[in-house]
Amino acid sequence: MVFYAYVKQITDNSTYRYVITFASREVADEWWRAVSTSTVTTFVTSVLRVNAQFYTHNVNVANAANSLTTTGVATQFLGEVFFTLDNDLGGRGLSIIPRLEHFADRISGNSFFIRSKVAPYDYWYYPTSSNTTNAMYVSRTERTRFTVSLSSGTAGTVMIGSDDIVITLTTVDLSVNVDATSGQVILSLAPLTGLTLSTLLTNFTVGSSLSVNDETVKELLYTVNGEEWELA
Repeated sequence: MVFYAYVKQITDNSTYRYVITFASREVADEWWRAVSTSTVTTFVTSVLRVNAQFYTHNVNVANAANSLTTTGVATQFLGEVFFTLDNDLGGRGLSIIPRLEHFADRISGNSFFIRSKVAPYDYWYYPTSSNTTNAMYVSRTERTRFTVSLSSGTAGTVMIGSDDIVITLTTVDLSVNVDATSGQVILSLAPLTGLTLSTLLTNFTVGSSLSVNDETVKELLYTVNGEEWELA
């Protein structure tokens, strides 16, 4: 699904205003990672991310649109991103990008609920009482908030699919891991190694229903061919 953002000239209120069209939300975050970490420092200086759908640039330093054609910046996205130049302020025209529904910006160090993308009422849940195995479940009536962070990196960084991440409770220093025998998702002092953002979003699935503390929940299992999940 395509994803849109604005970029505005930072030195005035009338020129070099673009709508950026990305092939997907993931491509948008990956393009930003490429631009913000480029060895071409003029783009690092010029292009700033206000939020997921709003950027600024200083065309006197570097034009964000040229990131797709400048070696060392983001030329790998030439077939997945394009820029459309809007009218200057005097033209009184502005392209209106679609409103986002249920959007969570994937910022390292922030806290999120984790829910099914297909069944958005199904949330990851950790019951704190009578949970001797530290098992994680999926629930339609309860939910638990988690901190999702880069394994090594700066808090505040926009996470992309290939990033190694750690998922921890917001209240206790316990991290998401997996029972190697059963595939049951658990919490432990040691985080799951090799867990990437893409793995989080695609490599977990729902198992059998059971009763925990008089609540009907489902098992949360790790699997290579899992269901789609999202941060909320």
